[in-house]
Amino acid sequence: MPNAETLAWLRELVGDVPIEPMGVGANRLYAVGDLVLRVFHDTDRLAADPWYRPEREARTLRLLADTAVPAPELIAARLDGPTPALLTTRVPGTPEPPGDPAVLLSCAAELLATIHAVDPTDADPAAYAPYYDPAVDGARTVPSWTTRPRVWQRMFAALAEEPPDAATGFIHRDFHAEQLLWLDERIAGVVDWTTGCVGPRGIDLARFRLNLALTHGVAVAEEFLPAYTKASGRTDDHHPYWDLLDAGDALLDWPEPETRAQIVEWQRFEAWVGRAVRTLPKG
Repeated sequence: MPNAETLAWLRELVGDVPIEPMGVGANRLYAVGDLVLRVFHDTDRLAADPWYRPEREARTLRLLADTAVPAPELIAARLDGPTPALLTTRVPGTPEPPGDPAVLLSCAAELLATIHAVDPTDADPAAYAPYYDPAVDGARTVPSWTTRPRVWQRMFAALAEEPPDAATGFIHRDFHAEQLLWLDERIAGVVDWTTGCVGPRGIDLARFRLNLALTHGVAVAEEFLPAYTKASGRTDDHHPYWDLLDAGDALLDWPEPETRAQIVEWQRFEAWVGRAVRTLPKG
């Protein structure tokens, strides 16, 4: 259960409403009647991770309140104390996507185009920065398990270059299928807005396509780009550099493979990186 201070704050807002645990991830989640309490319980991340900040998510949810993006509505924020919390509306739906990948691609592309159409001018959102920080994380190293070290070396060389010119806009920054809630064959909501910021839209394309490559294979991931282009009308948001930059960030959190399933996932990851490396512009 939330600590005594959070419970007292919550009772002042909603009264004596039943509180039911919903799960633990980056936050501890609780159902509070028709609302959701998100408790930022990881004190180490609060101290060190600039993307694990409840005030950022609160700011982003306020920005999205008057848009067509189906995000939770912020009811209240408790930003002080060792475990800050947000109280939001509860978005209906289930994280289980439709069985037809074409429906997933089409609906997600339309939603991402809607997110990218948000004007963040008056919201003062954070500016995008990679998760990887050489001062903290050290030099990039080739995964010890790989049989294709050249792929990773070329990736690291590409990331050592200046990034391509890119128009920036509002992005989710961690946009992938597990953030989407579905009702039948439509997306009812998208959650986890702590990382919302202004940056290259290609980062959202990269993150969603990487996750598709891991869950559905590279061929399905490749189909998302034309679906997004059709939905958004933009043709210049993608560049393989963003695929590699996002993959480099993802590499920070990947453990050494131990099980057969992890080995298969690593192989898909490596295939995705290899595809991005091969599509880098020449010269």
